[in-house]
Amino acid sequence: MQYGRFLLGAAVSALSLAAGMTPSQAQTSTQTASALETVVVTARKREENAQSVPISINAFSQGVAYFHAGVDTLRSKSLDGNSYDSGDWFNRLDWSYADDNFGVGLPPAASNQSNWPMQQPLLANAAIKPTPVEIAWARDEFRDLLKIRRSTTLLRLRSADDIKSRLKFYNTGSQQVPTVLVGDLDGRGYAGANFQELTYFVNVDKSAHAIAIPALQGRAFELHPVHTAFNAADKRAAQASYDASSGTFTIPARTAVAFVVRH
Repeated sequence: MQYGRFLLGAAVSALSLAAGMTPSQAQTSTQTASALETVVVTARKREENAQSVPISINAFSQGVAYFHAGVDTLRSKSLDGNSYDSGDWFNRLDWSYADDNFGVGLPPAASNQSNWPMQQPLLANAAIKPTPVEIAWARDEFRDLLKIRRSTTLLRLRSADDIKSRLKFYNTGSQQVPTVLVGDLDGRGYAGANFQELTYFVNVDKSAHAIAIPALQGRAFELHPVHTAFNAADKRAAQASYDASSGTFTIPARTAVAFVVRH
């Protein structure tokens, strides 16, 4: 489990660096800034997948996946920096998926008063509040990630030894594309793997990237069936491609993609 947490921590650090922050800056960034990124970027520019990409790091990591309540519904606490004592008014979850609780008023003064001048015009701006369309999309994209995780025990390896022997990372070292995380899992002979191999990509960049991995040349990779299903939420994931002759994977901007080799 400790090894799994280490891998998740490394992945989150990669995401922070890709966003232009050092790990220490990422840890000390305020919840208000995180809320703004979620609301402004994700809700109104969902084609960039700024909400689902960090969630995918959890979904593809080993160990117990931790997802905060409401992360699948663009849940907002109206920029409250510390909602522990804020009650249901700011902590509400709408399971009808009609509202994300953004813009319900200025958050309590105790933890937020110094930010009120910045928060007030944002909370009053209906143009940046997610609609039921964006909320439903975030919900469905989250469910797709869960389907991928559930489809194979390779994303839930049973021991640290399994992780060490079956999981490897590509696109590493000084020549790496720093905004793309690449993990490869060997499913041969593993109970419940359902695939001979699974390779996942998390591209946190605003641009698409082509990643050449010579070690994966000549394989029979195809997109995970969840990505190609007619009801897949993220249609851009289906645009990802693999060239067997060069071992090159092309990953759309701000997209998480899994490729598989069937038994």
